[in-house]
Amino acid sequence: MKKLITPFLLVGALASCENAPQPDLYTNYISDGVAHPLVILVGGSDGGNYFANPTMKPLMDRYHDYGFSVASMGYFDTAGTPDSPIELSLNEIDARIKAITEDPSIKGQCVALLGFSKGAELSLLLGSHFNTINHIVAAYPSHVAWNAVKTPMSYSSWSIDGQPLPYIEAPLLSFDMLSGIFTGEYRAAFTDALSEASAKDLHAAAIPVEKIKGSVTLVSAKQDQIWPSFEMANKIEQRLSETSYEQPVLHVALDGGHYSYNKETMDTVLTHLKRVMGPECN
Repeated sequence: MKKLITPFLLVGALASCENAPQPDLYTNYISDGVAHPLVILVGGSDGGNYFANPTMKPLMDRYHDYGFSVASMGYFDTAGTPDSPIELSLNEIDARIKAITEDPSIKGQCVALLGFSKGAELSLLLGSHFNTINHIVAAYPSHVAWNAVKTPMSYSSWSIDGQPLPYIEAPLLSFDMLSGIFTGEYRAAFTDALSEASAKDLHAAAIPVEKIKGSVTLVSAKQDQIWPSFEMANKIEQRLSETSYEQPVLHVALDGGHYSYNKETMDTVLTHLKRVMGPECN
């Protein structure tokens, strides 16, 4: 699972492949005639639909062992999604998720969104602004919204109701980003951006996680080489605590780096998720 989420790529750093577009949605539902809870996966800044790759099927099948049906959804650079990750509409992404949850083989009010890296940022935003998702799992998360990836221009990654969301900018043409092409280390670009941002900008870009309606599970990496997920997860925990958040919160802090989410982590997350969903979802 080393490449669940690839680093933030600079525009033109990697040539585009001429492969057929990946599907917008991949589903692997338990087919026993009974409705089951659902976990929806969203990947990182590479785009596409990583978990739709046939080689990932054994991993996807493991969700069934915990009683979960599973789906993976692309949000840019798939057959029917935008080519570039600029001001992606949260309204449209939420509408797609809502359509998935209406499948009769899925238990209503028993849906979790599991996002990795940029997808964790997306998951927290969707949980904060919409009521479709019941539980949020954010692996290598951010407490703020960031600028769009894969473009040297400054744009928000996300929009809501047609308006771009405020964001913190980690310039893709900075020294730290450029050197990361060779070192694989991008963390400094994000830590510098956070330390240099004004209090006003940090407040505007902060994800209002206290508005999430269900449980929040965070998975971070203490040695994260891509961005400071451990520190940002701590910021999320702090905000939830300060706002007297009443739903279950779990922070799994891994000792490794950005690709350290493994089978043991998966077991921890899914066992916890099954427990917090309660008997009505199991």
